[in-house]
Amino acid sequence: MPMVSNANYDSMSRRKIELSRHANKRAQQRAIPQECVPLILAYGERSHDGQGGIRYLLTEKAMASLGRAIGHSQRLDTLAGCYAVVSAEDKETVITLGHRYN
Repeated sequence: MPMVSNANYDSMSRRKIELSRHANKRAQQRAIPQECVPLILAYGERSHDGQGGIRYLLTEKAMASLGRAIGHSQRLDTLAGCYAVVSAEDKETVITLGHRYN
């Protein structure tokens, strides 16, 4: 992915984001590139998952914003509907990754 000049992305890239063993495994199983996790966290719509985590979901609106920032591509389109759940306690540990299907 190209470098992004976005305040959300820049602040996320400075944070130390760690993937749990579970998140690493899910990233591989679900073909979500680990280098795309900062984009999901920077552009995804944030909501509480009801189980102590914060979910960042790449909705259509979030994808449009991301597309304007870095341009549209087939690789970017594969991230549509991806989500990351981050621990609400430390906000630096990604608990799991996945795809939301409609």
